[in-house]
Order: sequence, then structure tokens, then C-alpha cells
Amino acid sequence: MNSEKEIANSKILSNSIVLKVLGKNVSFSICSIALRKQWNRFGNFHMTSLGLNWILCSFKTSEAMEEVLSGGPWYIGDHIVGLDKWSPSFSPSSLRVLSAPVWVRLPFLMLNCWDEVNIARITSRIGTPMFLDGNSLNWGKKEYACICVRVNLEYKLPSGVWVDGLGGRFFQKVEYEKLSSFYFHCARIGHLEANCPECVFKYAIHNVPVNSIHQNNPPHNTQENYGP
Repeated sequence: MNSEKEIANSKILSNSIVLKVLGKNVSFSICSIALRKQWNRFGNFHMTSLGLNWILCSFKTSEAMEEVLSGGPWYIGDHIVGLDKWSPSFSPSSLRVLSAPVWVRLPFLMLNCWDEVNIARITSRIGTPMFLDGNSLNWGKKEYACICVRVNLEYKLPSGVWVDGLGGRFFQKVEYEKLSSFYFHCARIGHLEANCPECVFKYAIHNVPVNSIHQNNPPHNTQENYGP
């Protein structure tokens, strides 16, 4: 490869992000219309379809790009948009670089943990805390705390975390808002339920004919002679 050309191309893409709508195949035209409505305040940007439902968004300035990355959560309909800054290691066949800010609820959080420091510490177990819902510290309602957390979409999302508090160790349940493609049997997002790897594997195992198992694994003949 021509390294000089690669470096030049990388500079052109330095203010670009890659994104994907998770859990549903949304057409490029619908994505373009929806995102331009949400991001028009960040100035002009160019969108390119990369295949496999990936989109490249190129901004004029790094400041505009960073505002999109640090903002959100971003949705198209009820489906969250996973995004990250483009890098030379980006591959359309992988979610390795992809992350997304999501609203996380902590239902019935212990009252002695109800402050921005401890809420951030608890949610740091599942991602990077970004900011609290303005009503979370309002003593008028204490059903759940709500905080925006950037999560890595490559890893499984936990349904809760263990916390060591003054009253002892307890399990804090975690709820993710608007993650319609989050399945608790695999705890991953980013694919349709019909394409869930664990569902496909379990279906294949349960539907293997018994006869085919015996055919592929004939009984061992203990009387077989060895040697010349």
C-alpha cells in the first residue's frame, strides 16, 4: 500500500464519524432526513452510505464532530444510533469501535447512595457516565435515578451491578431506556432478534436429527484389530 496516500486519506476523514442504527434496518434516505433534523445546529455535514447499514458523516470542523459525539442520546424512531469517531481500524463487519450514549435507570436505589458521585460510580461499571437527568436529585420523587451513560456496544450489557454500601452489599438493577434491540438472553444490542447468534445456535442444536448424530459418530468397534 502507498502509505502517503493512506495518510492523506486519513486526514480527509479526521472530522468524520461512523454510525449505525441498532436493531432495525433503516434506509439511508430515512437516516439522512432524521439526522439532518437533529444535527442541523452543528452546521453542514456530508453523509455517505458504506454498506451493511453503516453511514459515514463528515463534518467541516472537529468542534462540530465532537459536539455530536458528546451529545445525545440520538435516536431514529425508537432505535438508538451507535456512533464513534472514524479510525483506520474501522471495519463495517464489526461493532468493535461502536458506542452509544443511553439513558440508564437505577430503580429503587438505596437512599444513602442518592447523589451524583455515587450514581456515577455505580454506572461506571457499565460504561462512561456523562450527565444526570435534572430530576434525579429532586427529593420529590425517588422511584429511580436516571443518568446518561456511554456504553461500548461490543460487550454484553449487564442487567445490574453489585454495590458495597454502608448497609452492606446489594445488587442494583439497571434498566436501559429505548433499547428495543436489547435481548436479555444474549445481553447484546446491534442485531435483529431473528439474527441473534445465541438464538441461531440454540435452534440449530435443538433441531439436529438424532440419526445424523449416530451417522457422523459410528459406534467404536472394540474388536477391531490393529497392526499388520
